[in-house]
Amino acid sequence: MRCRPTASPPPARRPALRNGPGPPMSRAVGEDERVPSTGRVARPRPPSANALIDSWRDDLWQRAIRLRITSIAGLAVFALVLPDIGPNRALIAGSVLVIGLAYNIVLNRLYARHGRIPEVLAVGDVVLPVVFPLQAHSTYLPAVLLLVANLALIAALFRRRTTYLASAGAMAGVAVVSLVAKPDLAQVMVPTFAVCTALAVATVNAVAGAERRVRARYRDLLESLDGIVWESDPAASSFSYVGPRAEEILGWPLAAWLQEGFWAAHVHADDRDRAVAEHQAAVGAGRSHELEYRMVRPDGGVVHLQDVVTVTPTRGGAITRGVMVDVSERKRTEERVRQYADIFETVELGLVVLRLADRDDDESLEIVAANAEAARIMNRPLHTWTGRRLIGVLPLVEDLRLHHRLATVARDHTSFAIDEVVLRPGQDNEQIAAVKAFALPGDSVCVSLQDVTNEVTASRRLRRQALYDGLTGLPNRTLMRDHVGRALASAARAESKVALLVMDLDQFKEVNDTLGHHIGDRLLTELGGRLQDVLRDADLVARLGGDEFAVLLTTDVSEEGAEIVAHRIRAALLEPFTLDQLRLQTNASIGIALFPDHADDASELTQRADVAMYQAKRSASGHAVYRADLDHSSVRRLTLLSELRHGLEAGQFRVEYQPLLALPSRVPVRVEALVRWDHPQHGTMLPAEFIELAELSGFVRPLTHWVLSHAIAEAARWWQAGTPVGLAVNLSVRNLYDPDLPTLLGDLLALHPLPPSELTLEVTETQLMDDPSLALEVLGAISRLGVATAVDDFGTGYSSLTYLRNLPVRELKIDRSFVSGVARRTDDLVIVRSIVDLGHNLGLDVVAEGVEDDATIEVLEGLGCDLAQGFVIAQPLGLGDLIGWLDAHPGMPLTDVSGEPTRR
Repeated sequence: MRCRPTASPPPARRPALRNGPGPPMSRAVGEDERVPSTGRVARPRPPSANALIDSWRDDLWQRAIRLRITSIAGLAVFALVLPDIGPNRALIAGSVLVIGLAYNIVLNRLYARHGRIPEVLAVGDVVLPVVFPLQAHSTYLPAVLLLVANLALIAALFRRRTTYLASAGAMAGVAVVSLVAKPDLAQVMVPTFAVCTALAVATVNAVAGAERRVRARYRDLLESLDGIVWESDPAASSFSYVGPRAEEILGWPLAAWLQEGFWAAHVHADDRDRAVAEHQAAVGAGRSHELEYRMVRPDGGVVHLQDVVTVTPTRGGAITRGVMVDVSERKRTEERVRQYADIFETVELGLVVLRLADRDDDESLEIVAANAEAARIMNRPLHTWTGRRLIGVLPLVEDLRLHHRLATVARDHTSFAIDEVVLRPGQDNEQIAAVKAFALPGDSVCVSLQDVTNEVTASRRLRRQALYDGLTGLPNRTLMRDHVGRALASAARAESKVALLVMDLDQFKEVNDTLGHHIGDRLLTELGGRLQDVLRDADLVARLGGDEFAVLLTTDVSEEGAEIVAHRIRAALLEPFTLDQLRLQTNASIGIALFPDHADDASELTQRADVAMYQAKRSASGHAVYRADLDHSSVRRLTLLSELRHGLEAGQFRVEYQPLLALPSRVPVRVEALVRWDHPQHGTMLPAEFIELAELSGFVRPLTHWVLSHAIAEAARWWQAGTPVGLAVNLSVRNLYDPDLPTLLGDLLALHPLPPSELTLEVTETQLMDDPSLALEVLGAISRLGVATAVDDFGTGYSSLTYLRNLPVRELKIDRSFVSGVARRTDDLVIVRSIVDLGHNLGLDVVAEGVEDDATIEVLEGLGCDLAQGFVIAQPLGLGDLIGWLDAHPGMPLTDVSGEPTRR
């Protein structure tokens, strides 16, 4: 609590010390303050839980002591002047005065020393009036009357037991005096004294007890308040009472609060001038008021207080009383609310708060609040529509049935997220947002809107670049492969057929060589348009690359119908193409394969259609349906399937390594492990010739385990030799289904001293999308080992950006089909730039594979690509050659495909 200023001037004393603008500081509590009439020493009164009762008792005692001294003086005067007292009245008067004053002075000192009324008073006030009549019989009647008065005082000051004991002693004393002094009417005086004493004691004791109980109730009431109750004295600028909660709330001992200047000294420096000035002005005007300020605790902590002050004018100035309430938590809450409000209004995220007015009506969602960003994204003044129904102002919510989901969130305290919601479909300013909803208290829900228009647009553009041919606008090989896979899955469920037609143009190379690539490109573009004209809407035509096209038939498919389509295509090509006043005529060889007649999966169907196309080149009709008896490659495939396991057991497999350089430093940082099969009949076979067979046969699991074991062991050797170059190993989609893969990796890394972070496992984008949830689980387990992962052949699939963002991958590896033409073709340059930007925005490194010349290296450096791999750097090398190459290429030197050294 604080020292309160009063309206009256301070008493004259030594000059007051000031603590800032606060009230003057008086003498320290505990200095002697003598009362001239009694000579008493004022005791220091530390506040306590019984401070109100202490104050009441102090007041009662001071009044009683003054009355007693006055009464003693009066008795002495009466004893001196009344003749009935006898000839010794001067001695009696002197004895009364001396003994009475000395006795009361002793009582007052005992009270000042111990802080409580001495119980010896209850004995002395009975004994002394009895002793005098025994010595001077003439004082019998005054003594009896004095006993009645003393017993009344004892009843007011002490509890019932003490009062009754004193009364009993007094009655016994009066009886003894009556027997000794033998006064007149003694038989009447004793019972009369007893009755009067009993009535007086009972009455006074009852009144005093009631007063004590009332004060105790007030004390309990004040102490139960959740605040600090205080009162200041009108005659001094310090507190006369401080509630016990002061120490609990502010930490300062209660005695400290009585010190002059304490309040101003401990009000926070930033609040002191204002608080003191406001308080002094209000007290001076006799006006009750409220203050808010901070006080400093002993530990340096700050407590926010709200002080409700009542000013009661008095003759001497004013009594101020008040209650200080700790509002620190409220202030913190208000500050958080202000911070949240600032965040709500300034965050670059649309926020809308809704309330479900009727739990049984999903359409009763009302707008409670919305920030400016939400209004911008929705292109609606949402922040001015508070209290209006959501579906009334945003019909899109009802069109998308979102209000049902939002109402469920409010009722059930769930949440949901939608990656893409088109907010203004069909408009020029189409807006796309990512929407999330989560529950708030009170049947409310918060909806966040993140503007992802630019990201989605860029993603769509990148996807189109990756899935559509830049020249003709037709789907490319990647998209066709996906459509074939989906069509086969659907046909298998419906027990229907799918036909794939693969075609290439006859004499197209001669057109390019004779008339130039620009004429060849225009011919391909015109051809794409004609193919679309002659096919049904349900049929899909794609450009696979170069002059090779494919057509996918999925409805009402038969072998005869597929041949009819082939005839129609060839007939459409008979009409000459007019290009720059040139009339060109071309034709095509078309191969046809059907599912399930000729193949069981997409890869095999494509391979069989390709085989049929080469059969068509030898036929007169220009088209051919696949015939197994003419497919010599199938015999070879069956043979290789049976030889894979034997080849591994016979040691026919080996690993070569192709280095990767960091750009632009040209420092070797990693090598990619590439498996080779030294077949006794077919010579060295590359992975493209046998990995698919290994996957089909289930042999890919032991083969991958062998490659990992072999490559990690050899990488550990060059690490131990002081060559800190990392290792990359390709995984098959089948490896994602291998539950032992993470355990194997952990064991190998524990066995060989290769840091886990220097091992990178590559999985193609298409394989990742075959089973996204499984890929996320397996790559997560691998990542927890500290092993890095990469998305290989990126750009050939169409992975979701949201999904890609959640994968624990470290880098993207751009497919060589885009890298090879980046220095010559604008389309490839745009695609590579987009992939590099996308990777960096996702926090990933970007690797370009298939780099075959210095011009490509320069373009990649300009695009900010992180790593490069290809024949211009080095061809795949055995371990010995690799160690020599690494020793010879610490940084800048490059080797082109011809093997000639080049330097920048």
